[in-house]
Amino acid sequence: MWARITVPLALIATLALPCSTSFLKTSYHKNRRSNVPLFRFEDHGKAGFINAQGKIAIPPRFDVGWFAEEDFVEGLSPARIGENWGFIDANGAWAIPPTYWRVDQFSEGLAAVTHHLKGYKFPKSYINRTGKNVIQFPDGLAQAEPFSEGLAAIRPYGSSNAAPTLGYIDRTGVVVIPYQFAVGGRFREGLAAVVFDGKCFVEARDGGTRESAPSGHSANSCGGVAPWITKRCGEGFIDRTGKVVFHFQGVRDFSEGLAAVEQGGKWGFINPKGEVRIELQFTEAGSFHEGLAAAKHDGKWGYLDSHGAWKIPPQFTKAADFSDHLALTDRGYINREGKLVVPAEDGTPFVQGLAHVYVGNGDFGYLNHAGN
Repeated sequence: MWARITVPLALIATLALPCSTSFLKTSYHKNRRSNVPLFRFEDHGKAGFINAQGKIAIPPRFDVGWFAEEDFVEGLSPARIGENWGFIDANGAWAIPPTYWRVDQFSEGLAAVTHHLKGYKFPKSYINRTGKNVIQFPDGLAQAEPFSEGLAAIRPYGSSNAAPTLGYIDRTGVVVIPYQFAVGGRFREGLAAVVFDGKCFVEARDGGTRESAPSGHSANSCGGVAPWITKRCGEGFIDRTGKVVFHFQGVRDFSEGLAAVEQGGKWGFINPKGEVRIELQFTEAGSFHEGLAAAKHDGKWGYLDSHGAWKIPPQFTKAADFSDHLALTDRGYINREGKLVVPAEDGTPFVQGLAHVYVGNGDFGYLNHAGN
């Protein structure tokens, strides 16, 4: 959930906000969980979908969302008309009418939605695929994450001084893991990666600025770390009861039976029992996908197999996860043998045969595995 290995996002617009904050409108990232081979595009300020051959499947008639999150997951995609969000099916018809201020993609049959402003809060709920409210939060939430293995991380609204901590609910909406964490990820293989709360700072996983943990005081109203907060927050894994089972300086989500962990400034990999399977020896590490994980050694990135052997020796200045049997590096997209397959300076992971790339002059396109 906090991988430091990030694909650079092509900037096409900025939105200025108070405190010199700006949001970047980014290139579209197709979700790996998507089960529909349709791909989002924009034309004259409207969003639609093409198929893998580039033919228009759903005409561009939906308003563009700022974060380009429209994608078909579990058969439905968020779509926007004006200031209202809903969900469409693969034919472009409304499956759930556009009545929400914000929606998230479905996960395990439920999607978190944000209703329009009531009083001073935006109430949230989880709906099913028919649009029925399954879990309603009358007092609202500041954060509601996707369900994974039957649990979802939530964070209630806080005071003006500090945001409250994060906990987990079950599918009935009952808080089964009390609010206590600064950050919490999805459950995978019975464990969830978390950042522990306290008077400490949370490292930005893109290598950027630091942020205070919920109980720590920010340097100002716009966030940031107060000068007297010098301790980095610890990280670890919890089980489904909320019990902390492993504690490290840094962790990554479990993937394919292994998770990257950091101790003493070195990264390695453990299994769900907490046993070290790949020695802690790397300066950075990602997660396993398609049998390989990126790791950094002596200033260069390469790819390891699950036994810790270099499948692709360190040679890159950047290295993203494998997806569709290809991974983006500073040299372009490589295959599992490390050979350059598709030259590219930037782009998203390949999903269902295509990658979204910036082609210049404010325009985007899709690459196939042949580089066309």
